[in-house]
Amino acid sequence: MPRVRDDKLLLMMLRAAGLSFSVLLLVNAVACRDKGRDKSDSTGASLPPVYPSNPLGNTNWNTDAGPVMVVSVGSGGDSIAVVLPEATDSTVAALQGISPPISGLTFDLFGRGGRIGSSIAASPLPPVDAKQDCYSWPLAKLQSAHSNWRVGFATGHVHAIAVDSIEAMTSADSAALAASLAQMAATLPTASDPTFRGLPFRVRSAYTFRLDSVDVVIADVVRSVNEEANPRLEHLLLLGERPAGTKGNYNLGYYNRTAGAEESTQATEVLTAVQIGPAKRPAIVVNIEYDDGGKLGLIERVGPGEWRATWRSAYTDC
Repeated sequence: MPRVRDDKLLLMMLRAAGLSFSVLLLVNAVACRDKGRDKSDSTGASLPPVYPSNPLGNTNWNTDAGPVMVVSVGSGGDSIAVVLPEATDSTVAALQGISPPISGLTFDLFGRGGRIGSSIAASPLPPVDAKQDCYSWPLAKLQSAHSNWRVGFATGHVHAIAVDSIEAMTSADSAALAASLAQMAATLPTASDPTFRGLPFRVRSAYTFRLDSVDVVIADVVRSVNEEANPRLEHLLLLGERPAGTKGNYNLGYYNRTAGAEESTQATEVLTAVQIGPAKRPAIVVNIEYDDGGKLGLIERVGPGEWRATWRSAYTDC
């Protein structure tokens, strides 16, 4: 697409958000930063590109999830960052210093235990210094504080799914789950880095939940090379299903592999699980952690036994 058309589209988006033409000039002046690119070897299944071919390209955000997403920041339970789902790594610079577009919205709040709060109003906070050498989402403050929540959506757009942690299981159940995950990891349909071949798997985190007819597990399984001069780490994000109430192995529905230096390897944290929109499409909200920043993401169930990473936010590092 010609550059002039990109600029016109961006100007339309910025005007819709109440921004001036000077912000458009800022976009043209700021070079696309590379911090959000994967800093380690990475392979995966059904992963979207980190950078759209068009700076205003479709980010694959599920519009049934509402116009924005909010995440908890700080320890007070009432400070939020307002994630603008259509922003990309190429356009997030234009959003620095703006007021969050949350007028008239209330939010339902979710954690791994399910829904934490309902219909909570929020007020914008003063914009942060737009000249700082990092990117962040606009900030707001909830009308009332709530603990143990991680993610919020505009009221009524998503429904809660409570997840159980492997840490809360009996020793026998946790051992069986760990063994099943190790077997799943060992049979992945991808070439493993020879550096890690033959090393034991360790379950860093694992969560289970039930849909109508299936039990679902999502886990971060790791292997490490403990060399003092060059410690390396491999993360395998695994998602599997099996018929509800059965004790067999999980069938792989999605995976993603990252590997690299121990201190900088990308890792994925599960924030919550929800059902999106009238169709109640199951989705897992994740935080994709880099050594100095991160992205938010959605992994959605697109069919029986099939999950896909459908959306990633712009990269932020403030």
